[in-house]
Amino acid sequence: MKIRKPMALLLAATVLSVPVSASAGLGGLAGMGKKMLGDGSDSGVSSADAGSFLDGAMSSTKNVMISAALLAQALKDRDGLASQSEEIAAIKNAQNFGELNAHKGKMQENFAVLNEQGAMSDKMTAAYQTGNAKQKAVIGTALANLALGVMRNVKLAGAAPGMLQSVGTNPQLMTRMGEFKNAASLLGMQGKGLGTIGAALPKLMTGLKIKPLPEAETTKPVEVSV
Repeated sequence: MKIRKPMALLLAATVLSVPVSASAGLGGLAGMGKKMLGDGSDSGVSSADAGSFLDGAMSSTKNVMISAALLAQALKDRDGLASQSEEIAAIKNAQNFGELNAHKGKMQENFAVLNEQGAMSDKMTAAYQTGNAKQKAVIGTALANLALGVMRNVKLAGAAPGMLQSVGTNPQLMTRMGEFKNAASLLGMQGKGLGTIGAALPKLMTGLKIKPLPEAETTKPVEVSV
């Protein structure tokens, strides 16, 4: 099944994203997509909007971390997919960005594996095609979930600078600034690590006949059982 054009364009757009690292500051996030909350100039952000941003960043980051862990493991040794169970459980159970931050090093390691030459083309194709039925289901679901994560990251990372600016001028939200900074930092790491991966996903998924998830805002990642 062919990847729908809007999805392909969004995934390819990540290649043009400005790389962001924790040490580079948060300003670079501005070039990574349209801001969810307008142009970020309005300091009257509501608590509901702020909460929605944090919830979205949390759920999307968890999805990306889990998907990347499974796909990197599939490339290294698909027979060892179950070895990621403990890491996945810890990510799922993270209650705040401080706990989620504990997994950012592993996420970056997995991005490095997925960014190796041929990883998201010939190597992943081979891992999928030579796997058994369950392994194919896990890899296919992880690819579809990661594609969703790439799309969500573009929107969330684009919203981060405006959100941080607005939160910084809202006395009711300033006490949570640490959460917003952690969220923005994690989104930036994903933007930096997912550019090449995101660009490769449409062709890879089309070749493997993996159906993308609906692009609706309400779409949730598919649960993966290893």
